[in-house]
Amino acid sequence: MWGMKTTVEIPDDLFREAKATAARNGSKLKDLVADGLRLVLGKSPSKGRRVRFPLIPGEPGAPRLTAARVQEIEASENQAEDSSHARPGRR
Repeated sequence: MWGMKTTVEIPDDLFREAKATAARNGSKLKDLVADGLRLVLGKSPSKGRRVRFPLIPGEPGAPRLTAARVQEIEASENQAEDSSHARPGRR
């Protein structure tokens, strides 16, 4: 589906950041540039891109948030919310 090849001059820092972002997303720089152009031009991004997790990278050494951990947190919050709504001395 690729057509035109061209040369574009961009600042070195922007190139490095774009290249790193593409690598983190498991895509190529050309895909990132094409998606960026589509966004600026008001068109929808390409479909079928691979998504890599985590979508938002955490700090190095930070604990990983798993689906099981999310469920534990939700259950704990629900339990705390239920107990805060309970009326003392009534059943």
